[in-house]
Amino acid sequence: MELLQFEVTNAGTLGSRWTPPAPETKKASSLPGAALAALLQEEDDEDDWGGDAPDMSAEFARLSHLNEESDTDALPLTADFAPLPDGSLALVRWPRLARPAVVPDTVEGRTVTAIAATAFAASHLDESCFAQFGQSPISFSIFCMRMGRAVTTETLDEGGPTSVTLPDSITHIGPYAFYHCTNLTSITLPDAISALPAGVFGDCSRLTSVHLPEQLQTLGYLPRPTDQIMPDVGTFAGCHALKQLTLPPQLKMLGAHSFNSSGLATLTARDAGCENWSRTVTVAVSAFDHTAALLWLEKADVSGHVVARLGLPVARDKILAGDAKFGAILRVPVLFFTQPMPYFDQLARDAFRLDFSARMALARLEASAGLSPADRQWYCAVLVQYFDRAPQFMPCPAEQAYAALFRFLCRCELLTAADVSAILRMAGALCLPAELISEMMEVRTRRFETVTGFEDLELD
Repeated sequence: MELLQFEVTNAGTLGSRWTPPAPETKKASSLPGAALAALLQEEDDEDDWGGDAPDMSAEFARLSHLNEESDTDALPLTADFAPLPDGSLALVRWPRLARPAVVPDTVEGRTVTAIAATAFAASHLDESCFAQFGQSPISFSIFCMRMGRAVTTETLDEGGPTSVTLPDSITHIGPYAFYHCTNLTSITLPDAISALPAGVFGDCSRLTSVHLPEQLQTLGYLPRPTDQIMPDVGTFAGCHALKQLTLPPQLKMLGAHSFNSSGLATLTARDAGCENWSRTVTVAVSAFDHTAALLWLEKADVSGHVVARLGLPVARDKILAGDAKFGAILRVPVLFFTQPMPYFDQLARDAFRLDFSARMALARLEASAGLSPADRQWYCAVLVQYFDRAPQFMPCPAEQAYAALFRFLCRCELLTAADVSAILRMAGALCLPAELISEMMEVRTRRFETVTGFEDLELD
């Protein structure tokens, strides 16, 4: 396959065309062992071989090269492009330099339409090799071990580009294209991309921002029952710095281990529906394995306005899958894409745990699509009843939890005089700051003028 190879500038753009240097030829006198052979040839008398000493220079040279490290396979620091059947080009390799990477839309008059498998990774494997395992991506590390002869490794690895700019002409991105790009912090994908295969951003540990294209329909790999796969097939597996991600409204599939061991805390899914989904989304059972950081699931309309929200417990990964009562909490992220909102309101009652049900109360009272009046009152009652344990479920520092919860309840405008009285009693028992208690009493006086609230304080 003919490659178009170009040097890369410090700004991350293509430089001049690169041509491989002519191979060096060594003189016979410079070969290891040549001097010894020459010395032996100076002897004129007969020796143990029955004649003159044989010319051993070639043999010594061969033996000497057995222990030398060959540099003939060293990869140059170039950006490599390969022709596709339709005449366009695919970027098959970009050097692992710690500088920006600006992929051009055209190279020598030909349009760049694809980013090949492992293009930005430290180890390169041709995309055709992935089909040799029955279309299952299994694991990038397993590929490299089983197909070592087909793998080429970067000579210089600085962690990959700090930023990547892709042209709008890109329509395809191959598996593991940006695998282990540890310097990459943000990326915007072209609008023409409709699928992100396995491991595209795997182990991009500093990646904090990803803008997914509007037309994206599949994310990751959906395994068959017979497939045995490893966590690194996840599109965002190992992205520890990625805290928030918004899924586009056309997405129809989330693959295996999509967010395994990522730092994702909030996942927002845009959809044309409100209480119910307007499309069918297929989610792999393992899509949210090892996502202990995930605390909030949001459903937004196509404009991005959040209409419904779910809360998850901090210790969700500690719940046993086989637990008859609480096991369903583990499946909430997967069920989020198939079940209507009232299903989760009922689950908050049936599988009551303070770290789950109270977070559900915070989420559903804030974005309440599909929330019934009865469930609204129940959620408010939970937050009032467990006000004294606010640091256990409020998403803020413990010293701010009581004030934050009280102000949240005030915004919901569901508090009754009895609720404020109960909160004031707990505030007194907890010896909360006088400023906060005064604020509570002011709210009590302003909303319920007939009662002062002093009688509710239990002071020593």
